[in-house]
Amino acid sequence: MTVAGVAARAGVSRTFLYDDAQAPLLARLRDLASKQPATGRPALPDKQRITTKSHETVVRALRDANRKLNEENERLRNELAVALRQLRDLHRGIPAPRG
Repeated sequence: MTVAGVAARAGVSRTFLYDDAQAPLLARLRDLASKQPATGRPALPDKQRITTKSHETVVRALRDANRKLNEENERLRNELAVALRQLRDLHRGIPAPRG
């Protein structure tokens, strides 16, 4: 957040924050601002950040789950196509193949 944003949210003027008497507060605001990511959200404490190894594990697990879901969708599409073919044939009076 910018100094202007902090001032607006706190209901004070920017001049107040830039006053020499507020130098420690302004320094703290700048320190906090430097730790924020580009998204404007506060950075997570180190203890809450995910490690690269954990991140890669999560990504692998999600990719595996996605692959399995894609395979299941393909199987279900094929089953649906067969069922629709059988239904069409039934309506046309064509006997279902045995086997």
